[in-house]
Amino acid sequence: MASGSEHDEHFWTSRRARWFNQAVQISDFPAQTLKALEPVLVGCRSVLDVGAGVGALTLPLARSVEAVTAMEPSPTMLEALRENLAHAHLRNVTCIPAAWGKTEVPPHDLILVANVSPIFTDLLGFLTTAEPLARRAIALVQNVGPGTEKFYFGELYPLLLGRPYPPRDDYLKTVTLLHSLGIYADVQIIGYHFDQPFADLAEAVDFWKEQMRLADPEQERRLVGYLQTKLQRVGSRLVAPMRRQSAVLTWRVAQRDRT
Repeated sequence: MASGSEHDEHFWTSRRARWFNQAVQISDFPAQTLKALEPVLVGCRSVLDVGAGVGALTLPLARSVEAVTAMEPSPTMLEALRENLAHAHLRNVTCIPAAWGKTEVPPHDLILVANVSPIFTDLLGFLTTAEPLARRAIALVQNVGPGTEKFYFGELYPLLLGRPYPPRDDYLKTVTLLHSLGIYADVQIIGYHFDQPFADLAEAVDFWKEQMRLADPEQERRLVGYLQTKLQRVGSRLVAPMRRQSAVLTWRVAQRDRT
């Protein structure tokens, strides 16, 4: 589960993968998504998690079905995924170190894609190749809204870079495409927190400097002032609280009219 340029395998340095993994560990995104997937998981014994990341959905799925295949092209994300699986003592997950379309995969009952930007960029191409491999259903999870809430970019871009954060496509474009193909997906909007924890303020500053490629001391000074208004102390850590929404789109392939 990753999004935007974040699903470029070269984006994920060890530090970025660690930060993302820490956010996943305290997020209720996995629980909220699995709850939305419950109806379509009925009767499914195997799931293919495309762009699995650190296993945000792979792990809870592995506790719900007999077998999960996790596709993930980034070596650092895959390493974190395998560590998470070992820590959870889950042995029913097969990891494939590749992006969609770069290797053959066997059919699965459910094929799942959560916030994998390259897939949504060429969704028609994905559906053409994925549908024959889905025995029962396909599920897509995509962000809701323009994306300005991500890492406070809607406020930080004007403050630090002097320009607005560019809007992104969200689930409505996907729903429109599916509808044009005669796919009338069930849509559930889920809300969840995806807070980012840090050891201290210095680590938080490093996080945003890396995300936004900041180098100017004045930008850093403004960033520090901004973060001091946002970060909250939780135990021994500082946490950047973030609320997000995603759409969970599901449909059973056997119910489609294939004439």
